[in-house]
Amino acid sequence: MRRVAISGVGYSHVSRGGDPAPERLTLVAANNAMKDAGLRGPDIDAIFQYSFGIDAPNAIYVQRGLGIPNLVAFQDIMGSGPSGLAAAMAAYTAVASGACETALVYRGITRSAGSTGKISLSPPPPTPGAGGMTAGGVYGVNGLIPTMGMRMRRRIHDYGASIEDYGHIAVNARRWGAMNDRAVLRDEITMEDYLNSRLLADPLHLLDCDYPVNGACAAIITTAERAADLPTTPVYIDAMAYGTGSNPDWAVADDFLFGGTLNAGQTLWERSSFRPDDVDLLELYDGFTHITISWVEALQICGIGEFGDWVDGGKTINPGGRMPLNTHGGQLSEGRLHGLAHLNEAVLQLRGDCGPRQVPNAKVAAVGNAHGPQSGAMIVSTELSGS
Repeated sequence: MRRVAISGVGYSHVSRGGDPAPERLTLVAANNAMKDAGLRGPDIDAIFQYSFGIDAPNAIYVQRGLGIPNLVAFQDIMGSGPSGLAAAMAAYTAVASGACETALVYRGITRSAGSTGKISLSPPPPTPGAGGMTAGGVYGVNGLIPTMGMRMRRRIHDYGASIEDYGHIAVNARRWGAMNDRAVLRDEITMEDYLNSRLLADPLHLLDCDYPVNGACAAIITTAERAADLPTTPVYIDAMAYGTGSNPDWAVADDFLFGGTLNAGQTLWERSSFRPDDVDLLELYDGFTHITISWVEALQICGIGEFGDWVDGGKTINPGGRMPLNTHGGQLSEGRLHGLAHLNEAVLQLRGDCGPRQVPNAKVAAVGNAHGPQSGAMIVSTELSGS
């Protein structure tokens, strides 16, 4: 397996309203990522992208739009996998194995396509198990709002957690987002604002949920050897891991609280040359605040059920804290770019390119994406390990 680096990142304009063409958003982000890496279309030989099939153009369209002569590897990952990070994970595998040399990955999404958490009724899974939900229950991604509320309530019951634990994630996102020009929600909020926000599925509040936007982001993934010759500081992918959990399902999996995050975290540290204590910052999926807390514990940053004490009233994760979290504001503030933006932010932080929100001396970042049966994680670093 060859060593792999991220050499460029790019974004389109991110907007709250309107109806911009997803094709244009994607091509702008891809061009910006190539420009950042000092590359042109003929330098790319692979494309990987994750979408719902309606919110972003496919790999072949983007190939034509960028003037790429030929793709030796490509994949349109639709509807399964660790959301936006799935494209980067597939590209890592392809580059590391020698299937390609330099891959473009992207996630383009529209505000309408990003509103996937609405409540709806759908058929039950094939075998819900004894005592499980029956026909007419709420299942799948269309049931995320009620099932996230239930996950939060279960966590409060099992671990003595408080609703304020979730609030610290929401408040923290706005504090970092206030320093990010791309963020669509930049006004800081208080814990009182969070607690007074509209209840969607008790105890899930409106401010527990990410904000759908129109936008795209992209990254360039290549070999460590080639990255050394490009103009940007290479950020190396030290390890990656998937996780589904046992009996994977969004509503009736065996592990209702963590889904596949615990398995992904365990596998990640088994593969990484670093340890949890080496991590300088966290970029963790925040489609809902419950997911973010799951990742903090699954990555062994603190013990299971210990987030409330660890976060220390928000001091731990806020700007200036000992473990900065979602330094771009995450999807709660920057907007729902579906996870790939978490990896891009980690790259920018490790390169020292984040201006007023820069974490000093950051060398190792943990990235966690999605939840339930579609979990994935990476360790990225400025250090090229021997593993």
